[in-house]
Amino acid sequence: MPTTRDPASQDSPSLVLPASLDLTQAEPLCQALRERLQDSALCLEGSAVERVSTPCLQLLAAAHASARARGIPFRLHGASAVLVAAIADLGLSTAIPLEV
Repeated sequence: MPTTRDPASQDSPSLVLPASLDLTQAEPLCQALRERLQDSALCLEGSAVERVSTPCLQLLAAAHASARARGIPFRLHGASAVLVAAIADLGLSTAIPLEV
């Protein structure tokens, strides 16, 4: 998964979420999130997301919980309307906080 520099955080590049966060992307997303949880912050950029599956949302929720438990910041910024709607539809707004 590609990364970009997050202008608000010079320390950690953002992990750019792919257009399709379907079941085939669950394993690569899990691996990428595990790697990012070793950093000082977990920054995700979600503007490209056009499709999203429940397993990938569960991974994002677990990543937020892990980041919080480790005391590192979690940022999901630029979320697409599809991603925002999926998070809301599944009642995960607290588990996956968004920066809008």
